[in-house]
Amino acid sequence: MPDEDIRREQARAAIRNRKLPTSEATRTWGGKGLGALCVVCGVPVTSDEMEIEAQFAHDGASPGLDKFTLHVRCFAAWELERTKVVPAD
Repeated sequence: MPDEDIRREQARAAIRNRKLPTSEATRTWGGKGLGALCVVCGVPVTSDEMEIEAQFAHDGASPGLDKFTLHVRCFAAWELERTKVVPAD
């Protein structure tokens, strides 16, 4: 299975398992990897790679900010897959 297909399946699994939301990120940041685990593939984003941090602000009973670290290609796979998901009513 090509690498792209694997990443997209991993992104779908992260969405199914509620590790990542289907909503658009409130804010995204990019920079040098700091060794945090990618939420899609589970592999650390090393200092020789670019890291994307996707942030999701939420209000309500427990306001806050959820942050997720992803490889650039894992972020792209998640972006493609999250737009395919039909939100539950």
